[in-house]
Amino acid sequence: MFAEKQRAELCKIARMLYEQGLVSGTAGNLSVRLDEKTMLITPSGVHKGMLAPEDLIVQNFDLTVVSGTRKPTKEAAMHSKIYELRPDIEAVLHTHPAAATAFAVCGEVLPANCLVEVDSVIGSMGLAGYAPAGSRELVLEIERVVPEHDVIFLQNHGLITCGKNLMSAFCKMESVENAAKTLFMAERMGRVQFFRD
Repeated sequence: MFAEKQRAELCKIARMLYEQGLVSGTAGNLSVRLDEKTMLITPSGVHKGMLAPEDLIVQNFDLTVVSGTRKPTKEAAMHSKIYELRPDIEAVLHTHPAAATAFAVCGEVLPANCLVEVDSVIGSMGLAGYAPAGSRELVLEIERVVPEHDVIFLQNHGLITCGKNLMSAFCKMESVENAAKTLFMAERMGRVQFFRD
């Protein structure tokens, strides 16, 4: 099977995202770069906890399907744009984790000075303005934000994390959601104490 190793790893990461509660059911889409013009990406309508290697689709960055029988995700253009603009990025995860997405719904990113891991693990975060899923407008928002950010909050939508590999992107997703949950808990306890560098 074409890209056998990457297929197995992408399915493993999808299951990990589901088991950690970072993606629900058929929501979201995940991809990995195969070369300078193709990516391996999850299809539309398949539960992320039940993905099989043969479910995955190989698409060129122009969105031509190279292999795969499932329906392509309508957000493939978002992934291809990231790979085109960022040669250093090898994996892109887009999910809707509840706490992080709450920040996106409010049009906010995590404050960098709330937890030490925000800067050291998560890194630079950007906010893409609202645009319908799968739309040209959303791709334009990604084009505006991704050159300087590996973590992108999509207003009223969800979260994107990019990495040098799938595990790197996964760890960022996990860290963003953990930080968002921690902030919600801290706010219930009292006034959040922000630090200065």
